[in-house]
Amino acid sequence: MTAPAITQIPRFRGDLIVPDHDHYDGARPGGQLAVFDGDYNTMSVATSEVDPLQACVAAMMQNFLNDPWIVRRLPGMITAAGFTGTRLRSHGYAQTSDPAYLLSIVDRGTEALVTSGRIGAELGEALKAEARRRVQAGSFFGYIAYASLTASKPK
Repeated sequence: MTAPAITQIPRFRGDLIVPDHDHYDGARPGGQLAVFDGDYNTMSVATSEVDPLQACVAAMMQNFLNDPWIVRRLPGMITAAGFTGTRLRSHGYAQTSDPAYLLSIVDRGTEALVTSGRIGAELGEALKAEARRRVQAGSFFGYIAYASLTASKPK
């Protein structure tokens, strides 16, 4: 038996999931909901209190995320939508020696800073170069926590 899968989170309005036919109403009684997303407020590439690369992470979050706090509100949102038995788990993800994903975060944040005029292109290139220098030196650190949530539609 195969289970239907939703590859995107249902529509949101404020702090409420908007149940629609394809998501809540379409779920079978006793059916399972599974959500996996990043808790982006945990994302860091900082190796000290005032690390210039962390500004790139902040800019990426400001320019590319709809709601960096959503994972922390998901249990209540899912419960309010009518699901029960909500269980949330955290999964840490660190990159040091082969940090392709977190380097892409630094790059997107840097481009957002340059595009908005907050920094010049030269500084943007320098920030990207610094991230790669750290990788080569073995001193790059990147981290984000992900969360998985499961719940059931009542029978």
